[in-house]
Amino acid sequence: MQKFRAPALPLAPLDYDQQQLSQLIGALRLYFTQLDSNVPLQMDGLRLLNLPTSGYNLPNGTVFQVGEDLWIVVPNISYLFGVSATASVGTVTVTV
Repeated sequence: MQKFRAPALPLAPLDYDQQQLSQLIGALRLYFTQLDSNVPLQMDGLRLLNLPTSGYNLPNGTVFQVGEDLWIVVPNISYLFGVSATASVGTVTVTV
């Protein structure tokens, strides 16, 4: 992941210099544009390690793993905690 970097600001001269002030404003404008950007980071890849295996009690937007699939916690969806199983042994005969 690579974050954007703040631009180098020019050093202040002893006397007012319109060109120097314009360079300073340009550098600040670039910096604030980067801060306001919807995508301020560039990524070459993403590794998700040790993900939770259930969405139970996680905040909205959290990523969790179910088997080989990634899920995202969204509002108004119930996520159960734990595992459930059903089994049977033998037979039952009912005579009426």
